Amino acid sequence: MTSTRGSAFPLDKSTQKRIYQTGNDNAPFSFPSPPSSPSTIRNSLVTSNVISGPLNNSNNQTFQIANQQNGNTEINNKDSNAEEYYTIRRPKRSSIPYATLEITSEIIVEPCLVEGTALLKVSPKKKQQKIFRIDVDQGRILWDSKKSGKVNIESIKELRVGDAIRSYREHFKLSADIERRWFTIIYVDFGKYKTLHLVAPTPELFNIWVDNLERLYLHRRDVIGGLGHLRKRHSLWLKQHWKQADKDGDSRLGFDDVSRLCRRLNIHMSNAVLKTKFNEADENKDGWLDFANFQRFVKLIKKRVELDELFNSLAKERGDILTLREFKDFLVCIQKCSLKEEECDYLYYKFCDKGLKEMNLEGFSSFLMSSDNAVFSSEHAKVYQDMSQPLSHYFIDSSHNTYLLGHQLTSESSIEGYIRALQRGCRCVEIDCWDGSDGPIVTHGHTLVSKIKFQDVISAIRAYAFKTSPYPLILSFEVHCCIEQQNQMALILINTLGDYLVTKFVSENETELPSPSSLLYKIIVKGKNLPPDFLEDYVDSATDTESTTDTESDVESSKEKEKKAKPKKTKVRVAKALSDLVIYCSAIKFKGFDHYRENSKYYHMSSFTDRVSSRLLKSDKAAFIRHNARHLTRVYPSGFRINSSNFEPHHQWMVGNQLVALNWQTFDLGMQIDQAMFSVNGRCGYVLKSERLRNPEISTYINTHPPTQTLKIEIISAQQLPKPKDALKGEVVDPFVEIELLIPGAEVTKKKTSTITDNGFNPTWNETLTFILNCEEMSLVFLRFIVWDEDVRGNDFIASYCIPVASLQFGYRHVPLNDVNGEQYLFTTLFIRSSLEFTPACKR
Repeated sequence: MTSTRGSAFPLDKSTQKRIYQTGNDNAPFSFPSPPSSPSTIRNSLVTSNVISGPLNNSNNQTFQIANQQNGNTEINNKDSNAEEYYTIRRPKRSSIPYATLEITSEIIVEPCLVEGTALLKVSPKKKQQKIFRIDVDQGRILWDSKKSGKVNIESIKELRVGDAIRSYREHFKLSADIERRWFTIIYVDFGKYKTLHLVAPTPELFNIWVDNLERLYLHRRDVIGGLGHLRKRHSLWLKQHWKQADKDGDSRLGFDDVSRLCRRLNIHMSNAVLKTKFNEADENKDGWLDFANFQRFVKLIKKRVELDELFNSLAKERGDILTLREFKDFLVCIQKCSLKEEECDYLYYKFCDKGLKEMNLEGFSSFLMSSDNAVFSSEHAKVYQDMSQPLSHYFIDSSHNTYLLGHQLTSESSIEGYIRALQRGCRCVEIDCWDGSDGPIVTHGHTLVSKIKFQDVISAIRAYAFKTSPYPLILSFEVHCCIEQQNQMALILINTLGDYLVTKFVSENETELPSPSSLLYKIIVKGKNLPPDFLEDYVDSATDTESTTDTESDVESSKEKEKKAKPKKTKVRVAKALSDLVIYCSAIKFKGFDHYRENSKYYHMSSFTDRVSSRLLKSDKAAFIRHNARHLTRVYPSGFRINSSNFEPHHQWMVGNQLVALNWQTFDLGMQIDQAMFSVNGRCGYVLKSERLRNPEISTYINTHPPTQTLKIEIISAQQLPKPKDALKGEVVDPFVEIELLIPGAEVTKKKTSTITDNGFNPTWNETLTFILNCEEMSLVFLRFIVWDEDVRGNDFIASYCIPVASLQFGYRHVPLNDVNGEQYLFTTLFIRSSLEFTPACKR
């Protein structure tokens, strides 16, 4: 969750260091402070910092407290007794510019919030006072409503206050007086982003709500957001399900209550077996389980035999204890970890029984499920690549039609599209600009898509540009405005973005594009330049640098052109003021690789639909690779994809296309591959291309016959699989696991396990799936795990996870699983063992 207090300025150097080095003080990268904001902006906004997400999975989650210059959000201790209830004693915001607070193992919420307080709920339909309260055990905000009035704390994406909610207040035509008491919760409900607008009756109650929500969110993310803190996670899980099962609140459960709970948890047991376990847990033998006995019951049904067997196979010396030497052998020989001796010692004692200082089964299980044993490489989770090479040497996370929240022809335009993309690490967003009645607007022209003000888009970009990454952001413009409104666009860009905006070359003697590290906290404009001999505004056949008509016609054969009537082109002007802001991403028409090489500058670039790029790739792969070693290329979805579907980007990355833009609102296979790709290098939005794709001296596309490798994935078990969205009430899933191997330039390879009947809680397979790898670009090979529910009417999707093979940690690991919209399930995992070995030539 990101808390935006006022307009968000980029984080300072110390804060950036904490975020990007993921808690590693010895990491080699640090970041300079961002440029100062223009005074015209600074004077009119509340200066603040932000609590920034996404959070890492370190054991000591921290957050920064902003220095509020207007004083509105400072707790008045004379009027509020909030401090005496805090587990964490929070200093006054006005006294400390930044502070780092550790989250403790327990969290105490203000009693008045548990009991409930009156807040004004604002929505498009009505403004109504309701009683809102926090259920700490279940981690929910609750209120009375005909529909389900609840927000899960883990589903909160952002908490907005101050200037960040001003557009909402103005939209609802409410007084500015309530701005200091207004907070907006951005959350996800069944894959859809939603907003909850609330106004507190007093500034003091506003502070109490905001402070408690921030702390509760961070606490729950710390405990269950990663795979660490097994005891804390288990305790939280127990409390949550105990409260759900104990409907009458008498603090005891009968057999029928437990039976219903098991069905809800996807546990299928015969009544006889369930009754046996119930009786075993019922120490009082009175037919009821209190909370202590409920814990015993859960321990019985959650027992993981596969972990017992693995532990017993390793603990040869002592039986019930895994010695330090045995643990080190496990890390090196099976997990393939390259840890130093002292690092192995640290891990062992970290998960030891604190009293015995030895590792028992519980400690070993905790390690296996912890972030210290994550399936994704911890090295790749940091910014570890060389960031000093030219921009053309990197893949850059890019979005197509960023303003859209859905369908290409009928959906809504919103600044939320930009905010979400930037929060997720996107480094190139698209802005389609048209003439509006009172200034330029952003929309999808000639469709039913709604419109938003250009000023609102640029203001949102300024606020969120560097929340997730300090590396340069590219604004890809498609301009359909008249000269007057283009001049307005230029003025808005200059006044709003100020020193962030790139307005001149980094060096006068440049012969290649600058590096990401030389453009920290900089925003690059991509668009059309005036020809060098034009000093005034220019009339061109098209300013639309993304025009499918222009691009496709340039690469079609003459015979194909003759078959088609030449499309009509609209005369559009290019304003000098806007042209002057285009420095490093100057869009030009593509007239063939040879023509480009002889007539273009290093800062020139072109854009293609995925269809056109695929044709170029097939016709001259070597030339495409050489071209992309020097120039940027943007590839975007064909206009035929009106449902906002995506192509598979790894096929475009294989020739070095950098700006492969996707529809981020659609979490299909293409977007899952993109998310996996840019999980690498600390999620900074830039991934260094391989040497063969960066080397401009390549004369031909060399097939070097890479060594054949065998990848083995043993699917051992799954934990707490949810039911599919449309599952019938009482139905228990029949899961199987499918793995897809995604190699650039090749068809997908699919393999699957057998089906386990009536068990979504702890199904066990112990089946190994084997894949043969023979690929020159191993950094572009991906694995996708998919869990399905087998059904005669058609298999139902349960969960998935996509990872680059190069980032896969071998040995025994727990794979986190995501829902159909890419949101991670909190308790759902796959337990696997993987290995990668070179295949001897005689076995090929």
